[in-house]
Amino acid sequence: MAQNALRMANSLSSWLAVAAIASGAAGVSAQDPTKSLPDSYSVVLENDYVLVVRAHYDAGAKLAEHTHPAGTTAYVYLNDSEGVVFQHSGNNTRSVTRPAVKAGAIRIAAGEEEHHTAENTSSTASDFLRIVFKTGNAGVRNLRQRLPPTEVEWANKQMKITRLRVKPGQNLLIEAKDYPTLRIALREGVKQWTPPPPDMLLWLDKGTTEEFAVTGDFPVDIIRIDFLTRP
Repeated sequence: MAQNALRMANSLSSWLAVAAIASGAAGVSAQDPTKSLPDSYSVVLENDYVLVVRAHYDAGAKLAEHTHPAGTTAYVYLNDSEGVVFQHSGNNTRSVTRPAVKAGAIRIAAGEEEHHTAENTSSTASDFLRIVFKTGNAGVRNLRQRLPPTEVEWANKQMKITRLRVKPGQNLLIEAKDYPTLRIALREGVKQWTPPPPDMLLWLDKGTTEEFAVTGDFPVDIIRIDFLTRP
């Protein structure tokens, strides 16, 4: 009888261990917003250097808690939108309200892993790209930088960001001469990208080129991000 009880106890312990592992895996998966919140976060490009996620917050949306990885991230805003409230949890519990942003503006941040909920308190949607760097930060930490749509160049040891305006009927030769490059094309006059058009993003490996032609009636802002460090 004692042996039966021992077998039952061992069986229960094994079952609980398996359940704990499964529960933990589910918890980790649920924290990835591209899996737990697919209507708000979707992967549009990924390689060894970068992960680009399109974020879309409906007007009034309240997003459940999720996790963003530590490291360097650049945000490219795709429309004019008002404040979004992020309620952080974990080691750094605080509430942060993102100020209003303009289409074409860029924000760069480098820091620790974040756990937060998000609430778009505005009557308009918020759309932006989260560009997560997989490259070494070259010693750059705790970076916080905002680049308005008029900023034409910014750089540190990890990246270089350049913005060029291309007029209708013009062509622009984009060369990834020394470093791999992410090219982003934002067409002036378009207020919302849902979903982003196929030509918005292009990855250029080192040594490759693109001839970008503006065929529409509006100028295009070309944002190029050169990756100066390796994964």
